[in-house]
Amino acid sequence: MAAVAAIAHDPLVSATDIPTPQSDAAVRAVLRVLHCEDREELTIGGLAVRSLVHEFGSPLYLFDADAIRRRAALVHAALGPRVALLFSIKANPNLAITRLLRECGIGAEIASLGELEVALAAGHAAAALRFAGPGKTDAELTTALQSGLGCVHVESASEVAALSRIARSLGRRAGVAVRVNLTSKALGGRLRMAGSGARFGVDQDQVPELLTAIAGNDALQLRGLHAYNGTQCFDANAFVHGASLLCELAAAFERKLSVRLSELDLGGGFGVPTYLGDPQFDLDRAGLLLQPVLDHHDAPHRRYFVELGRYLTAEAGVYASTIVRTKTNGGRLHLALDGGLHHCAVAAGSGSVLRRPGLVVHASALQQPAAATVAIGGPLCTPQDQFADAVQLPPCAEGDVLAVLSAGAYGLSYSPIGFLGHPTPAEVLIDGGAARIVRARGTALDALRGQRP
Repeated sequence: MAAVAAIAHDPLVSATDIPTPQSDAAVRAVLRVLHCEDREELTIGGLAVRSLVHEFGSPLYLFDADAIRRRAALVHAALGPRVALLFSIKANPNLAITRLLRECGIGAEIASLGELEVALAAGHAAAALRFAGPGKTDAELTTALQSGLGCVHVESASEVAALSRIARSLGRRAGVAVRVNLTSKALGGRLRMAGSGARFGVDQDQVPELLTAIAGNDALQLRGLHAYNGTQCFDANAFVHGASLLCELAAAFERKLSVRLSELDLGGGFGVPTYLGDPQFDLDRAGLLLQPVLDHHDAPHRRYFVELGRYLTAEAGVYASTIVRTKTNGGRLHLALDGGLHHCAVAAGSGSVLRRPGLVVHASALQQPAAATVAIGGPLCTPQDQFADAVQLPPCAEGDVLAVLSAGAYGLSYSPIGFLGHPTPAEVLIDGGAARIVRARGTALDALRGQRP
């Protein structure tokens, strides 16, 4: 099949304005994480992505165990020994990944009973888990307490009342931390989750009354406070500002209410390059600025937590897909892949205000100069199934493998996998130079699962 080499004509966009992934700083940064910034062939864990696709099929998720270990070690070192790390399982609820992070000394934060099952199967003790989320049902709270779950991050007075009632019925005492909706406007995060009108947490002016009620309830044990101000935060100063505000609130509440707040969850949401042009989060600066805050507010009884998901796993993952068809419509070259939005929604712009090209590269031509302006889409019958409207890539042909970088978080579980009934891709972990399937590929019969005529 002939390779495509002509620059597509677009009267609205000049070739110099069309992004080129090979020269993008975000792409180069992720390639450094995978140790292949100077290679022609994209590798993960030392194995060629193209060969892995040939072995395990296309499309395919690939995760580099050593890259995850390296990132975990960097975060531990930057934030220091007083900060315990929690993995937000929602970012990648793969059992093998969760177990790997536990082995790196990282705890877990859950937001559903399904994630509770993953955490327990990965070897986490229930008593060490934190349960977050704004709409936990009575059934979920009951099961969590029955499992021995350590702490529930409550987000309303109604949830506190339900938790108290359930704890009494079970003859247990429930650990509780209150998620605070901080009112500062300088909290950072591409996706804000705090501030005026947010649906998460308890407004900080309502927190004192709730803390007093919890402290006086013998079915509950007040543990502390939790704040999560936003995700994809690329501003280290903003993260530390939010952490400082939470520490100041804790000190004020302990002094005025005579309560003991033994743990503070400072949130997280450190930014990871996901689209062309994305910046880097300055982890070292975050750690440097955080230390004096903890020094000032520290107490012998206190533990600090930072919860991270995307930052721990995203750059260690690749979503590989094969070009199955090429054509030119309206002067624009289109590459149709066998994977797309239904498997990798983030790369298609899901959740972003403006769609920008994801970090898509030619898996066998990392160093070749751009030769074609292309649009990249998947097999779905919707215009949303588009990884890029216009990017410049090296020559591409049917059968070539393209790879989405930074795909190790919010991948399969975040995507509309039921749309059009395509089988789900396999997930493969590369560790010590060996690749193994950690989630089996789906089949077409999965579309009928649970249905009755």
